[in-house]
Amino acid sequence: MKILKTLAVLIAFMLVLCSCSGGAEAATGGKYMLATGKAGGTYYSLGTCLASVWDKYSQSTTNIATTSGSVQNIEMILKENADFGFVQSDILHYALEGKEMYEENPQRGLSVVANLYSEYAQFVVNASTEIKTIPDLAGKTVAVGKYGTATEAAARQILEAYGVTYDMITVKYQTFSEAMDGLHSGSIQAAFAVSSLPSANILEYSQTHEIRFLPVSLTQSNAFKRSCPFFSDGMIASEVYGTENSVSTVCIDVLLICRNNMPSADVFSITQSLFNNTDEITAGHAKGEEINAVTAAETAVGSIHSGARQYFENPGEESKKKDGDESSSGSSSEENE
Repeated sequence: MKILKTLAVLIAFMLVLCSCSGGAEAATGGKYMLATGKAGGTYYSLGTCLASVWDKYSQSTTNIATTSGSVQNIEMILKENADFGFVQSDILHYALEGKEMYEENPQRGLSVVANLYSEYAQFVVNASTEIKTIPDLAGKTVAVGKYGTATEAAARQILEAYGVTYDMITVKYQTFSEAMDGLHSGSIQAAFAVSSLPSANILEYSQTHEIRFLPVSLTQSNAFKRSCPFFSDGMIASEVYGTENSVSTVCIDVLLICRNNMPSADVFSITQSLFNNTDEITAGHAKGEEINAVTAAETAVGSIHSGARQYFENPGEESKKKDGDESSSGSSSEENE
């Protein structure tokens, strides 16, 4: 009987060792798909850099998917055609809350891994015009982005915060490249974009035209801040485009996201690999200068995945989370209910 009991204990002990070993394997050596953006764009090039760094230090293998951007990335992640992806914070907000392109169709099961960097709202006009503020756009022709996109939604929301509705302007649903051509020809008086600084299109245009940016501030309206929690205050410094003055604006964050049910050990390993090696990211991509563990853990939209949160709370510590742990799902508002 004693021999049988001893054997039972040994078997149980071996089972525990096996289960622990399985958890450790899940934290390294995984195979992932990262949904980025258009080939040659910032999301694609940054994604290639990040994947290279995390593969190096977590012994994983990550493939890069070219996509049309945030909306497709969310779809791919939820359908498990991708494991990680880049998403603008406004689009994640719309997805979680069932607004704009996700109207009455909220998307669940998404978590934030890290807040990477900011993109800036930019209302640009020719400096020769008398347009100096957003209310001055009333009666003018304004390019707001392609219809139904996050850029167009942001333009509409900012205009409305300053009391300018679409029926007060002539709206042009154009790409930003088309809009810059319109500024040049005079067919439009203002163009709107959300992009990193500097925008290649604006920078090129500014080489042959004197431009001005219209100021935007969250303090314009409390309703604006409540309805658009993804906006934060920012500044377009005069040296970015060589303008006469710096101007205030609002920013939208670019987030790295994943599914809620991604194993915490995996997400911890990826997060640790990235933020313990930001010097290598900076060496590989200009956006690396904006990526750091302090701002990465701050998001006004969604919830930080449990694996990433564990790293941000205890940088450098090894994961103690069990394989398969899930972060809390839904948006920030749901967590408060």
